[in-house]
Amino acid sequence: MGRLLPVTLAVCMNANGIYIFRAPENIECFPTQAYFMFLLAVFYLLWDIPLNPYPSCFRGLVKPVSVIIEFLVAVVMIEFLMADFWCPLQAKFVAFVPKIPDYINDAMNTIGVDAGNVTDYLEILKSEEALIASSYTLSAFFLLSILHACRVVDYRLLRCGVETFAVDIKKRTTKFAIGLLPITSQEMNRRRSRRRGSNSSESSFELENE
Repeated sequence: MGRLLPVTLAVCMNANGIYIFRAPENIECFPTQAYFMFLLAVFYLLWDIPLNPYPSCFRGLVKPVSVIIEFLVAVVMIEFLMADFWCPLQAKFVAFVPKIPDYINDAMNTIGVDAGNVTDYLEILKSEEALIASSYTLSAFFLLSILHACRVVDYRLLRCGVETFAVDIKKRTTKFAIGLLPITSQEMNRRRSRRRGSNSSESSFELENE
């Protein structure tokens, strides 16, 4: 699993338009909310996969070096996914949606069916609102899919009801919050063990004096 700090830093840099290796050529894909939704999906994806590009014999490097390497790998992957995958895909998808009525009309005319009523109703797909909604739909599809694939949420629990699904999300959120503070949890366990040890030593000392 990628470390939280380098991945978060790489995502924040990309969200603020700071690029190290390359910037996206098509700037029409942001600053819409769909861009940031897909960027959030990339964050969960990179956080869930290992970002160690070097062999296992080099994994004993000191922590600052390994963090820097993971940060650079995260920056490369984020800039590649956003510039060469998301922006071209979003541009082509948004350009395809307004052509759907024409494609349906041509297909219906080929088989000799009058689809005037259907195509007139689908003319709404050529509106600006429909184009924005299609962009959000595409980014939401990737975000929800990656959240389920990375086991951030489990949509299968919806079969058991919304309440069960909400309880599971609460448990996962609590586990995530505890995982962000590993030092604090370890210190608490150490203090508890010290207290138990001191109490047991005091009780044994009292028994010996008796």
